[in-house]
Amino acid sequence: MRLVERLPRPLIVFFTVIGPGFITAMVDNDAGGIYTYSQAGALFGYMLLWTLPPIALLLVVTQEMNARMGAVTGKGCRTSSARSSGCAPRSRS
Repeated sequence: MRLVERLPRPLIVFFTVIGPGFITAMVDNDAGGIYTYSQAGALFGYMLLWTLPPIALLLVVTQEMNARMGAVTGKGCRTSSARSSGCAPRSRS
């Protein structure tokens, strides 16, 4: 029996919905971010750790919305938001 068949259905639905947003949110951990996180950790210690769950949740939700919007429209977040605000994005030529 495959692992997917053994998991409860609500858990499968949860990972199906949250998957693209979670993956996209984790992509942003680059060298500059890791340096900043290290400096903040050295300065504040565990004092700001409580902010991690709400920020991670908001980041996943935002990335999920952008991934779905891009999948439906075929355009990125910048292009979609620029067109809806009336600002036409510059071409890359």
